[in-house]
Amino acid sequence: MSIVYTLVRYLKDDDYPDSTTDVTAVGAEAWGELLGMAPEQLADVYPLSQQHAERVRQLTGITLDLERYDYFLEPEEDPSL
Repeated sequence: MSIVYTLVRYLKDDDYPDSTTDVTAVGAEAWGELLGMAPEQLADVYPLSQQHAERVRQLTGITLDLERYDYFLEPEEDPSL
């Protein structure tokens, strides 16, 4: 089973994504470390907060604008397999 990791951005108080970015290349180990869990346990949607912002920028080059947006890491099975 292969997992795709997507960084999803929503405008504050909006129900539909403003943008999605495939961040699978960062790797499960790095995402697990960031969220404080074993990589094989990443199976939910995870909100990203200010405490995650600098590390997300280091890993992806994406700067989180937490005043305007909510961000989530969304792992899911790779639909192409």
